[in-house]
Amino acid sequence: MRVPMPIVLLSLAASTAGSLVSQHAAKSHSADYNNLTVAIVRAPPANWPLPVMNKNWTDVEFDLNKTVTKAVRLIHEAAENGANLVVFPELWFPGYPKGMADKASIAAHAESYIKNSLVIDSPQWNDLKKAAKDSKVYIAPAFSHHTNGTIYMGQALISPEGEVLHLRHKLRPSGGEREIWSDGTVEGLKVIATPYGRWGLLECWEHFHPAMTFNMQSQVETLHIAAWPYMPEEGDKSVEYWEAIEVNGAAARTYAVNAAAPLVMAAVGNAKFFSSQGLDLTQSNASASTEDVPLIYSSFNTTGLLKTAPYDPNAEQSWGILEQIHQSFPSYIPKIAGDFVLRVYNPISSLLQAAKE
Repeated sequence: MRVPMPIVLLSLAASTAGSLVSQHAAKSHSADYNNLTVAIVRAPPANWPLPVMNKNWTDVEFDLNKTVTKAVRLIHEAAENGANLVVFPELWFPGYPKGMADKASIAAHAESYIKNSLVIDSPQWNDLKKAAKDSKVYIAPAFSHHTNGTIYMGQALISPEGEVLHLRHKLRPSGGEREIWSDGTVEGLKVIATPYGRWGLLECWEHFHPAMTFNMQSQVETLHIAAWPYMPEEGDKSVEYWEAIEVNGAAARTYAVNAAAPLVMAAVGNAKFFSSQGLDLTQSNASASTEDVPLIYSSFNTTGLLKTAPYDPNAEQSWGILEQIHQSFPSYIPKIAGDFVLRVYNPISSLLQAAKE
């Protein structure tokens, strides 16, 4: 077992989500629902090219089995270090295909990627549920979900009893992702009540779009779980704008402030934990060894959060504000849905056909 890295203690004044601190808590078999410790995975899945911005997949294969084995080890390690919740980066199972996240560029790897995407109730899925149950922790896996002849960008919340509390798909994959993974549905935009408070989940650039953020924030989250695939160092000039921590971190900070809830930003490399004021409480450098520091930890007091009402009619994200937006929508813009909101479905057969062409 890896010797745990020391955790730096930080503190902030009390917020709507309670007094937030980053600490290393002792594991207890009896749950203390007044204090929550989050373990954020920053280590890569199996066979994922490092360093973080390395996009060379030559002779590298996706391996779901090895990735699940690694995840189980990290879940147990996190639990031993006092965690109650373990959060994984976007598409960590079997890995985000950086550098080839569109139909043309993934063609040569499509068969392997589909084969290694996660199937619900498969042995690999059951191993994750068992790890949550054995370790008595919540886990939030993010994965390529293979179901009904397609793949989706999935997130789930699994309880310490191994129960699947929530399973959702990214409503609208970003950019070229939409050529590979199919669109999710709005039914996935819901907040889950837990003994620690109300938790919501979104992925990556969903945090930029009101179609996803407004309805989630209107449900009064007390913790937001955000999955990004990977994040580089600040100031990295080699990255595209959509990969930059400065851009993505801004979306995460803004979300935390609008939701008035602390936010977990899971990502390979540069992971973070933001306060409800959008301030960094815990963070890691992308260049830090993922072997020595596979996880970072942050804790906060959750006293009274379970009793929080599921909505606030007087909030900035509320029915009244939604009506105001509707009423003030510019009159010269045609009131038509357009193609953008049509659900995109990418059959696996078409992805495999593209690989043959």
